[in-house]
This record gives sequence, structure tokens and C-alpha cells, in this order.
Amino acid sequence: MLRVVVFAATGVVWWAYTVVLAFAHPDYQQAETLVDWLAVLSFSAGLFALAFALPMFAQLVGGRSVLQVSFVPATGAALAGFSNLLEDGLHLGWAFAAFVLGALLIVAGLTIFAFAISASQRGRRRFLGAVPLATLVGQLAVPAGGGILLGGAWLAAAAIALAQAPRKLGRAEG
Repeated sequence: MLRVVVFAATGVVWWAYTVVLAFAHPDYQQAETLVDWLAVLSFSAGLFALAFALPMFAQLVGGRSVLQVSFVPATGAALAGFSNLLEDGLHLGWAFAAFVLGALLIVAGLTIFAFAISASQRGRRRFLGAVPLATLVGQLAVPAGGGILLGGAWLAAAAIALAQAPRKLGRAEG
């Protein structure tokens, strides 16, 4: 059930970030107002959520290689989230290099992750690679509303996790 919560929270955070961008028009690169800070914090929160959600999704899919590959974009997301706080939140320009490195790890890692899932699974389970693929497209399109796609991908992942969760029958066994 933890997976369902993490995946759903990841989707909601990305949708919240998109709402802040769409309606408040923040200057998140020079955060000064409350709205600016909401944009910085929600973007970093989305990246941190991805850092946790990606390996959990890999565990849901199964397979050692899939799990190992998931750590590449997860590491990139954590690095990008932290460096975003430093760069945009605290105005430390040197952190931009770390953000770019994190973003590159996310892009390369999600591409490999989607391929690893599709290559390691059979039948309809190959379509599980759509979650990291949609995450990749959403990340690339964040300024143009990519958070909507990110939110949808992770809410779909939550639904998949919920469908695969063991059912409790409500009565004692034995």
C-alpha cells in the first residue's frame, strides 16, 4: 500500500506544480514571493518524489536489472531537486551545473529504464515501460504543462500498484 501512496503523491505533486505555473506565473528562478517559493518547492518536491517512486516502481515491475537501472534517474532526480533548491531558492548560481547533471541523468536514465522494462517483460507487462516513458516526456515538457502528463503517469502507476496489491479477505485464516 506504500507504493500506491508514493505513486499517487508523486502525481499530485506534479499536478500541483502545474497549477502553480499555470495560474500564478511565478518567477521561480528568482524566488522572492510566496508564489515563487511555492513553484520552487513544488518542483523540487516533484523531483524528490520521483527519486523515491522510480525504484519503487522498478520493484513493482520486478527484476534485478530493472531495479538497478532505476537508480540512475532516481539519483538524477534527487540531485536535480536538491540543486534546484540551492539555485532557484537560495540564488546560488553555481548549483546550476549540478542541476544540469541531474537533468541529464534523469533523461538518460528514464530512457534506459523504459527500455529495460519493455525488454525484460512479456505480454502486456511490457507496457509498464510507458510509466517511465511518460515521465521522460513530461520532464522534457515541464514548462509547457508536462506536469499534467507526469501526474497522470504516476496516478496510473498508483492504479497499477493498487491492482497488484494483495487482497485482504477480512476474515482470519486457519
